[in-house]
Amino acid sequence: MLKSLIKEILLLENNRVLGYIKPSTSFFTLAQWEDFVAKMLKLQAMGYDTRGGGVSLQRDVLELVRKHFNFQLDVEVSRYDLLTYKNVMDFVEDFVNHRFWSFEKDYEEYFPDISRLKFAYFYSRGDLEPYVLLDEEFTTQIYGSIKNPKELYHYTTANGVQRIQDAIDTGDSFDISCFTVAERDFFRPESNVIIKLVGNVRAGFRSDIKSVAVDTGRRACNMHRLQYPGRDKSNLCYELESCDGSVRTSLWNEYIATPQEILEIIPPMPS
Repeated sequence: MLKSLIKEILLLENNRVLGYIKPSTSFFTLAQWEDFVAKMLKLQAMGYDTRGGGVSLQRDVLELVRKHFNFQLDVEVSRYDLLTYKNVMDFVEDFVNHRFWSFEKDYEEYFPDISRLKFAYFYSRGDLEPYVLLDEEFTTQIYGSIKNPKELYHYTTANGVQRIQDAIDTGDSFDISCFTVAERDFFRPESNVIIKLVGNVRAGFRSDIKSVAVDTGRRACNMHRLQYPGRDKSNLCYELESCDGSVRTSLWNEYIATPQEILEIIPPMPS
């Protein structure tokens, strides 16, 4: 019955793939980022840096920047009109001299051990913004286990339903963004199918966290959204049930989870 309903919905769906995959090689621990910064500062003391937009870089500087920002330079610059090569190089200079040194102080309160987590910067809304990888280390720190089953809902397309079912059938799992409370309709009109599923939760948030997919099958969340209206709570939920109340942003809560079983499909309403 479930598979026949999937096929029926697929007749209404195009094959457009939403979103972009971020590389796991862009993520580094704080110790690895500090090693990068220390090497860049030594080169800077010798007169080599990325000032002036990095038009003519010394070889060691270029190799270091490429190791840590290759995706941003080769993929995101060509993808987004507001992000330029100079923007990335200016960000690197600012990161080395200033941003890195406040990072731990700004974010350590959210995590039991920030030193064991991995971080990257990707383009978002006019700037390169920090993301934390929601891997097994993250989930274990927050919930004490990587086995956290919960009934959830997920907005998708009919093609997305098929991809999720295929992943469950083959064991080729990947994480998706889910919810239990929605106070507003989803913003993509083509994502008009809702599935109810059992998902293994990687992380839970009181409101939309602006997560991105990573090539390992995991996701990463935008760290600018770790705070929450009212200042009495963070956006990150430290128990699986504490995200399920009303949403102060009047949007929806967000669970990052690996699909384990599709329980129900709510097909699109007739147009």
